Amino acid sequence: MSFRSLLLGLFVVPVVVGGHFLTEAATADGPPRCDGIIEEYEDAERSGPMKPGETCDLYDFTDGRSAGTRTYEQQKKAQEDGAADDYRTGGWWLAYGVAGLTVVIVHHFLERRRS
Repeated sequence: MSFRSLLLGLFVVPVVVGGHFLTEAATADGPPRCDGIIEEYEDAERSGPMKPGETCDLYDFTDGRSAGTRTYEQQKKAQEDGAADDYRTGGWWLAYGVAGLTVVIVHHFLERRRS
């Protein structure tokens, strides 16, 4: 395996990671999703998509203690902020990977041209 192949492989990884983050951010729309517990009628509990007016009890599942609560609007805002962070992070990863791939490929073609 040549050094160039190794570099290409190493720069493909950030492209894939960036694509993953961008895909996650692009598909994050819709109703807010509670990863904790939504208390419904009487003792019924569920997790998943929230409806307006519901409250999500966030839990730290490692120790079973409450980490607070969020209303529908707060959870929606938190998910929108998370998607914005994913867009930013994905963009940086993708830009880094594409820049690295571009440098390696251009260097390869310039080297071939000199030969």
